Amino acid sequence: MKLKFHPPLDRIFGPIRDWPLDEPIPVATFLRSLSQEAPALAPYAGFGPKDVQPYALLVWRKGKALTLQDLLHPWDEVELMPMVAGG
Repeated sequence: MKLKFHPPLDRIFGPIRDWPLDEPIPVATFLRSLSQEAPALAPYAGFGPKDVQPYALLVWRKGKALTLQDLLHPWDEVELMPMVAGG
């Protein structure tokens, strides 16, 4: 699976990275694995047992925001970007 990281996440992982994936996995499982590899991601990618989205991270595929339950496939191209609030 190909991953694109938007700032400031690109400082942790680089702008683009391949993630080995043999079979489909839920977004939640992927984020847990990624956070174990890079604990600096945890404040963005954390979530509770009843959450639908991570605390402060958008996971996009083909212009659509994914939920924690959505499946990621080996051929996917996924973007990860921190949520921004303000106004």
